[in-house]
Amino acid sequence: MFKESFLKDGKSHSLSRHPDYYDLTAPITSNTVVYPGDPKFSTEDVVSLQSGSKFHLCHMHLGNHTGTHIDFPAHVIPGGKTSSDFPIQDLIGSGLIIQVPDTEKSITREFVKSQQAILPNDFIFFKTANSKISKQAEFTEKYVYIEQDAAEELIQRGIKIVGIDYISVDSYEAESLPVHHSFLSKNILIVEGLELKEAPAGRCKLFIMPNNIPDMDGLPVRVILQL
Repeated sequence: MFKESFLKDGKSHSLSRHPDYYDLTAPITSNTVVYPGDPKFSTEDVVSLQSGSKFHLCHMHLGNHTGTHIDFPAHVIPGGKTSSDFPIQDLIGSGLIIQVPDTEKSITREFVKSQQAILPNDFIFFKTANSKISKQAEFTEKYVYIEQDAAEELIQRGIKIVGIDYISVDSYEAESLPVHHSFLSKNILIVEGLELKEAPAGRCKLFIMPNNIPDMDGLPVRVILQL
């Protein structure tokens, strides 16, 4: 909690102000972009008030990598760790929102090396030109991604979690998902589909909150930034 001062009756008084929070989570709707071949979100009424029931209940259909989501190692690593292996304290930590110039078509090793503010155990979220692409629009193959040598540089810098503002850290053409393998083989978790358009660049605290579903290779998450 921050403290501000104000004058009253000629005297200085302190005023407590809550920290600023930003929701970095894309809404999940029937139009939410998914990776080609993944299931789209939909709902189906089980019972409804309109049909005479005393309550409403629906069945939700979605893939576990829908919207803003986290990838655990088991997503691409045989026998890799799952949601069961990462307690909630592993998903709360010091973060850095890094603004990538809109002219950059990918995140390169040279760009990462220029970011002197990156510290060991940081959560690193890249705010790129992807943030101008609506998460409710059709999938595009042209999005900013992380190059593999940039991923290796981030690994050497000792980061804990990496995130990007579209639905893959790999390029669309990289069918073998080398960047996923680089990070997840080192138990560095990946957050994709972040909504960073309004997020300020710089250091912050980040909260990544998946539902408590054991043994999953990925889950939708709510991600909150605290200044």
